[in-house]
Amino acid sequence: MIVNLCLSLLLLHSINAKVLLSEDILKNDENNLKEVVSSTKSHIIDITTPKSLANDQKEIKRKCEHTNDITGDLDSLCPEEPTKIDNGTALILTPYIERKQIEEARKTSKVDPKLLSGVESYSGYFTVNKTYNSNVFVWYFPVENKKVNDTPWIIWLQGGPGASSLTGLFEEIGPVRVTKFGTIKRNPYTWIQNHSVLFIDNPVGTGYSFTDHEDGYVSDMATYSKHLLSTVEQFLHVFPELRTAPLYIAGESYAGKYIPALGIELHKAKINSGLDINLQGFIIGNAYIDPSMIRNVHRPFYYFGLLNKEQLDSLEPLMKDFQADIDANNSVAAKNKWMQVVTVLLILSHQKQAYNFLKDELSVGAYPKILNTPEMKRGLHVGDIQFHFINTTVNTKMAPDFLSSSKELFEELLSNNYRVLSYCGQLDQLLPCVFSAENHRTWQWHGKEQFTNAQRYPFMFHNILAGYYKSGGNLTEVVVRGAGHMVPVDEPARAQFLVTNWIHRLPLATRFTLMEEFFLRSILNNSSALYF
Repeated sequence: MIVNLCLSLLLLHSINAKVLLSEDILKNDENNLKEVVSSTKSHIIDITTPKSLANDQKEIKRKCEHTNDITGDLDSLCPEEPTKIDNGTALILTPYIERKQIEEARKTSKVDPKLLSGVESYSGYFTVNKTYNSNVFVWYFPVENKKVNDTPWIIWLQGGPGASSLTGLFEEIGPVRVTKFGTIKRNPYTWIQNHSVLFIDNPVGTGYSFTDHEDGYVSDMATYSKHLLSTVEQFLHVFPELRTAPLYIAGESYAGKYIPALGIELHKAKINSGLDINLQGFIIGNAYIDPSMIRNVHRPFYYFGLLNKEQLDSLEPLMKDFQADIDANNSVAAKNKWMQVVTVLLILSHQKQAYNFLKDELSVGAYPKILNTPEMKRGLHVGDIQFHFINTTVNTKMAPDFLSSSKELFEELLSNNYRVLSYCGQLDQLLPCVFSAENHRTWQWHGKEQFTNAQRYPFMFHNILAGYYKSGGNLTEVVVRGAGHMVPVDEPARAQFLVTNWIHRLPLATRFTLMEEFFLRSILNNSSALYF
C-alpha cells in the first residue's frame, strides 16, 4: 500500500468516507480552501465540563472512595469497579535464548491451533533494543504436510511504513481469513501450502511490536535493518531446523526497502560471522524502491483516463514543488508533499483509494478487531499490547527514510547471485508497473544484458492470460493482470501460483508453445519467415 507506501492513505480512505467535497471546493484556489478549513472551526462544540458539574463529580468521587460515608441514595452514582480483563502476559523469547532454554521457548510460544481452525503456529517477541525495551512481534507458520528443514520458507514484511504484517497474514497469503462476522475460515490460496512463512511486525511499534520509549521508534534504514537481522537470528535459535531450508524474503510496497536491507544484513552476517542460513532470493510486490518511481505519480491518473488534460496541467505547480523536494533530498517535506499530491489526485478523480482503479473502496476486513480481543491476545502471547493495523506514530517517525533508495542494495544482491522476483499489479495507480520496469532497467549488475535482451512472454494460469513476464540474469519481472497494488488481495490464486512456480523454478508460461514462440520472435524480428 502506499497506504502501504504511505499508510496514511488508508486513513485518507476512511476520512473520505465521512467528508463530502463539493464541485465548488474543487474549483477553489489555495486561499479559498484555507477559508473552507478555517470556517469549519466555528462548528466545533465546546464540551468542556461546567465548573459546577465538575465540583459535584469531585464530591461524588470523594464519597465513593470512602464507602462508610456513602448513604444508600448515593449508591447508584458510584461506578462499579471495572472487571479485570485477563489478556495474559507478553511472551518475550529473548531471555529463553540467553538461558539456552530453546525447547521451553518453542513450547511456550506455540499458539493453540483451535484459534485458527487447527493450523499450527508459534508467536512471541524478540527484544531488539534493551535500552528502550523495543520488542518485535513474530508469528510463524510451518509448512503444511512437508518437511520443514528442506522446504523453502518465506519471511513476509508489510509496507507502510507502519502497516502490520498481519495484514499479509489475514488478507493476503496466510492460512486463514476472518469473515465479516468475526469467524475464522481457511484460505485456499495460502502460501503455507508449499512454504513455511514467518510474519514480522516491522519496524518497532508496528502491529503488536512495541517499545517503552519514544526514542525506541525507528527513523532510518540502518536501524530497521539491524532490528530485522537481530529478529531473524533469534528466531533461528528457536527454530534451527530452518537454517538448511531455502529462504526467500517477501513483501510489498514500502517493504521494497525492508526486504533488500535485511537481505544485505544476512548476506554480510554469512560472510563475516558465519551465520548459518540458506538465503536464496527476494520477492517484491509493487515495491517502492527509489524516489524516481513516484516523482510523476500524477501521470498514470491521466493515462488511465481519470484526469483530463486541463486537470493534469493544473497540477504542474504542485508537482514541481514536490519534485524540487525530491531533488533537494528533503525527505520529510517530500513525504508531506507527496500526501498532498495523492489527496488532490483522489479528489479530482472522485476516488476513495488509489490501489486499484477498478475498485470503488478498499475493504480492511474484520481481523483488526478480533486481534484486540482477550482470547486472541492470550492465545498470541501479547499480553496487554494493543494491536495497531496502522501505526501513524511509526509512519511519522519514518519520514526521514522516505527518500532513501534500495536500488543499490538490489544491485549488490543480484551481483552476489541471489534471485529476485518483482511482480506488479497492472491496475496500481500509486506505483504503476511502468515505473517499476523503468527502475529495473537502471540497475547495474553482471546479468543486466541477459535481462535486457530476454523476451517477454505471457504468464498463463489455468489456460487464461494472467499477465506477462520477462526473466534473465536472476531477475524476473511480472505484470499481473486484474490486480492492483496488493496482488494477493486482488488475485490470490495467481499470486500463489506465481510465487510457488518461481521459487521452485517451474514454468510460468504453461500454455505457451514453441510454435507460438516462433511466431512471436518472427514478428519481433520483422522476419519474412512468418509468412511461410
